[in-house]
Amino acid sequence: MTERESVQLEDAFLLHQRAYRNTSQIIECLTRDHGLVALVAQGSRRPKGGQRAILQPFLPLRISWIRRGELGRMIQVEPRAPAAELDGRTLLAGFYLNELVIRLLARGDANAAAYSCYSRALVELEAGISTAASVRLFEYRFLEALGYGLNLNDEVETDEPIRADARYRFEPEVGARYVEGDTSEGDVFWGRELISLRDEDLGDEASLRAARRLLARALQPYLGDRPLRTRAVLKDLVAAGVEL
Repeated sequence: MTERESVQLEDAFLLHQRAYRNTSQIIECLTRDHGLVALVAQGSRRPKGGQRAILQPFLPLRISWIRRGELGRMIQVEPRAPAAELDGRTLLAGFYLNELVIRLLARGDANAAAYSCYSRALVELEAGISTAASVRLFEYRFLEALGYGLNLNDEVETDEPIRADARYRFEPEVGARYVEGDTSEGDVFWGRELISLRDEDLGDEASLRAARRLLARALQPYLGDRPLRTRAVLKDLVAAGVEL
């Protein structure tokens, strides 16, 4: 029999919620010490229930639950800080982060680094730092936290440091290979573009565009063929001239 788990006032963020039975919800939470956790929030959809106002995305929470198996039951929730004030592009970016965490983080996998990446990204989005840069840096840091970090220091065959003035083909789960001559292939990058991402210096449009291409390739093996819903919306915005 699965051992009963009881957790008191764990730091958490609500990532997703869906209706359950008449007045309850199933909530997906990113927690600091227990990873991704699914819980039943009983009665949380009642119009006069206090939980309804608290169980919101981007609001830092403390949650208590009991669990035996994959689905637990929330027994207490309280806010621990004001919610990140996101709107428009930053709000959509926040929902993209939520979907990415749910897709990539294994349920119940304790990962304090992943939790820290998420918290930091919300702070950066709220602070008005470039939305596109905040999203790209989250993707980069989150891959590292999951153990899928990108080698942007050395060429994979020679172990020589990546040179700013050389061109490299980026291969997911492998790294950067030196490319001779000029090429316009989509998976080829200037060394300076790889260095900019490695140093988390995405202050110009060229480095941002390159980071977006590279990270899309890096995430693909882990996301598989099922597209992200928020990414489809982002593509529509990019087609309309909005960079994210």
